[in-house]
Amino acid sequence: MSLIEVLVTLAVVSLIVVSASNSVLALYKTNNTGTRALTQISSARSALTTLMTDLRSVAYGNDGSYPIVSMSTSSLTFFSNIPNSIGATRFQYQINGTTLSRSQVSAGTPPTYSGTPVSESLATYMNNSANSISLFRYYDRDGIEVTDMNRVKDVASILVSIDVLAPGMTTPFILTATTTLRNLKAI
Repeated sequence: MSLIEVLVTLAVVSLIVVSASNSVLALYKTNNTGTRALTQISSARSALTTLMTDLRSVAYGNDGSYPIVSMSTSSLTFFSNIPNSIGATRFQYQINGTTLSRSQVSAGTPPTYSGTPVSESLATYMNNSANSISLFRYYDRDGIEVTDMNRVKDVASILVSIDVLAPGMTTPFILTATTTLRNLKAI
């Protein structure tokens, strides 16, 4: 073998090694992006399940307050009877930027909700605001959307939409669920 043949062989082998390593790096990057997206979608599903569980147990507050305290398209405050608690707990679900958070306050003695709220982040990479998708939509007993946020006593069901767009995702993933509020006295 001559020196030129050795150099040509080394050049070809180098090109093959560089191409193979770039392919492997691209594969790892794609896998990492997919894993991150699946993790965020799983987190959003878990948050939606928690929210639906709390909404399905809606109840009057220990102080006699109506079950829904306040509502908007990006926030909802309500009372709910959750397992292993004495009486109703006040919950607030809201989007803060791109994070869905939940805060809760248990009733004290006397039955007031003046304690310090315990907050937790349930899901990140929420894209509701960017896509103008309401987190909460409210409907009355006839299925007509309630758009006046002061009409809390007219709400019979709630549609929740969670729009997730994790880094690397090209299109958002939207999760939706609807629940009918139970345990409400007829008005």
